[in-house]
Amino acid sequence: MFNNNNKCVLSSLLSVMVFSALFAPFLVSAKQPLNQYIQDVMAERHIPGLQLAVVKDNKIVKLASFGFADLQHQVPVTDKTLFPINSMTKGFTGVAIVQLSERGLLELNDPIGKHLPELPKAWHPLTIKQLMAHTSGLPEILASNSTLSLLVPNNIEASWQAVQKRPFLFNTNDYFKYNQTGYVLLGKLIDKYAPEGFPTFITEHQLTPVDMTQTAEAGFDNLELMVPHQARQYIYLGDGTYKNFYGEFDYLLRTAAGMSSTAMELANYMIALQSGKLVKNLDTLWQPQTLNNGRTEGFNNKENGYAMGWQVGQRKYHPTVSASGGNATTIISYPKDNVSIVVLTNLLGALPISFVDDIAAFYIPDFNQTEKLKAYKPMEYLNELAKLNSFKGFQNTFVKAEQDTGIIFDLDIVAEWGFSLLQAQKIEYALEVFTFLVSQNKQKSCFNYGLAKAHDSLGNYSQALVSYQAVLAINPNAQLTKKRIAELEKQMQ
Repeated sequence: MFNNNNKCVLSSLLSVMVFSALFAPFLVSAKQPLNQYIQDVMAERHIPGLQLAVVKDNKIVKLASFGFADLQHQVPVTDKTLFPINSMTKGFTGVAIVQLSERGLLELNDPIGKHLPELPKAWHPLTIKQLMAHTSGLPEILASNSTLSLLVPNNIEASWQAVQKRPFLFNTNDYFKYNQTGYVLLGKLIDKYAPEGFPTFITEHQLTPVDMTQTAEAGFDNLELMVPHQARQYIYLGDGTYKNFYGEFDYLLRTAAGMSSTAMELANYMIALQSGKLVKNLDTLWQPQTLNNGRTEGFNNKENGYAMGWQVGQRKYHPTVSASGGNATTIISYPKDNVSIVVLTNLLGALPISFVDDIAAFYIPDFNQTEKLKAYKPMEYLNELAKLNSFKGFQNTFVKAEQDTGIIFDLDIVAEWGFSLLQAQKIEYALEVFTFLVSQNKQKSCFNYGLAKAHDSLGNYSQALVSYQAVLAINPNAQLTKKRIAELEKQMQ
């Protein structure tokens, strides 16, 4: 998460690191067995333990366990091992909200103030779907740059009171920005129409009908209480060293994170969900939120839309819907292919979402056809197209790239690419990229900053000054920008 309106990265060094990861090639060999591929990925990413389930045509066709659930005691992963699923819990919350909608208790486009009038007046117009899709602009109940620490440390009630007094982070529906406050409101909404509480509602209307016995017994306490067969979570520190991770989520945050499950039970959940057993209309659940500019946004180009607690991967070939948690677990569906894959790991940062396509290639015919690869590696394709014309007419190039790949590109990732071009001293190319980005959104300070840096590096000082001033108008606390403006104004006198 980044704090500058959305996900923009102003550090060109970080941009190079992020951008290089976008161009990582597929690892799958046509002759490589799936189990060997999984073991290779685990070794490469230092994943202690992993569970895998694959569903094809509504049947589980693969169930496998690898590595250790507990490194300290060398406890192997089995089919019964429970993994904390962290923010994958949001997908269950989305299903719960749609279930309430199908009962006629609410509409997804209802303003939240209609149902929770005790909220601050400024929050009342926010729609339920905006809260679900992280486009509300609400202030964050968690501390800045934190995944767990509350606004008021160790005090959920004080944090709840404090967040209600804070200003919006951006105009509603202008951007996607991952936000836990919205899910606090969604928990309160479910509790209003299910007085037994959202954990019981989700258990009775999702887990029990699917016979998700272990998931139900584990509850919503994540790692706080001892649960039989539960895997530990780890952070890899390098040099073969791991750190234990313990996550605690107060009740108000448990619609956002807290559940634990197994790959087998999640595979059965996907079968039930896609068979119409839990909700009547999957389009209602999986339709991404459209922003004010007509585009969709999500975490990246692979997950380029966000719906009712589910990430949507819009692309020309084999589009996806997924729910992930802690950068450690992923459940992904390829709806047009009737294939779903569950990958659970106990390593925060393992990012299984980045290699599930490789697993899908074992089950979906012709998945890795040459023509399709551009849709899986859209930034590489955009780069190739741009180079053909020396980056001239970049807007037309961008439109063609979106048409050919079916990707709604994440403009912040395009900005990261622009900063990597600056870092590589390809200034003219960067200038074309940032000129295009500013034309798409003049209110993103990082777009204006990239354009300013490009002009500055080329000696176009008057144009650079205009762009630096645009940055300052958006972010008055940009100290380095203030300093450079002063230098340029003095230089141009």
